[in-house]
Amino acid sequence: MHPSEKARLFDELSRLVRAGTPFPKAIATLAQLSHGQVRSSLLRIRDALDRGASVGDSLVAGSPLISPLEACVLTATDRAGRLDTGLEHASQYHAAIAGARARIRARLAYPVFVIHFALLILPLPMVFSENGGFLPFLKAAVLAIGGLWLCIFTIGAILGLLLSAAENGAAPDRLLRAVPVFGKLRRDFALARFCSAYHMQLDAGVNILTGLEMSGAASGSAILREAVTSAMPAVRAGGQVGPALEKTRAFPALFIRAFAVGEQTGELDHELQRLGEDCRTAAMRRLETISEWGPRLIYIGVICYIGWRIVSAYAGQMRDVQELMKQ
Repeated sequence: MHPSEKARLFDELSRLVRAGTPFPKAIATLAQLSHGQVRSSLLRIRDALDRGASVGDSLVAGSPLISPLEACVLTATDRAGRLDTGLEHASQYHAAIAGARARIRARLAYPVFVIHFALLILPLPMVFSENGGFLPFLKAAVLAIGGLWLCIFTIGAILGLLLSAAENGAAPDRLLRAVPVFGKLRRDFALARFCSAYHMQLDAGVNILTGLEMSGAASGSAILREAVTSAMPAVRAGGQVGPALEKTRAFPALFIRAFAVGEQTGELDHELQRLGEDCRTAAMRRLETISEWGPRLIYIGVICYIGWRIVSAYAGQMRDVQELMKQ
């Protein structure tokens, strides 16, 4: 499902729930007005709710419309009695992703045209060569363009697998965090989810241990989830959450410092809300940077590749001319 459609769906659910509509009735209402895969997924969620399943378990039944991460985040917000806020955050997240994708595609249109045009033009001399012709030219062009798209799909598939694995494995999560800009983008979104979920849990009076565990799962980051799991014994023993999380070295130093100050002053819920907003703002800023500079870097790469091919072709012709002159 396209992110813009998901953003609309979560926004409509959020507004219905905020207006006082029970979640099962909100799901049923939207299911009647939807079609295709969206309708079938919403009907599965409704059926699970009718059987007495919790919001979290029913959302899992809505796969692939509702991802496991989204189900986990919404489960945490529902336990805190803030399901409408969780749905609103999900809508904002998917709207931002949809906007970034649209900007990237618009800015990639020209580089994509240039690389395809170049892959058609570069083998054109084969048409006029003695051993060439139209069919060899066509074969070379098709192989070049096919190879380009094969590389694109392969990179996309690998990235998709890594993103999926990073939710459950710390090693893929660390690998993605090492990617410039993108790694910090994922970290900021994960921290924003953690803070929002924990803030809502505390605000609703949920047990600290339960809220911490749910927030770690809602972060969508294997690194943060493992850090929370490592910190749990110290918190169970009566220790504060901030120092326990600091020992895991999974959270940024400034984040831990602000967290500890909030804990010491008894204003952790307000500090978590502020940290969540700060992390979400930083993530949106990095998303805008990627959507602006990603296409530019790709365009520079395309121009460099075309220049290299042209120089290589002329260098080959010059070698042939020099060999003929020597003879």
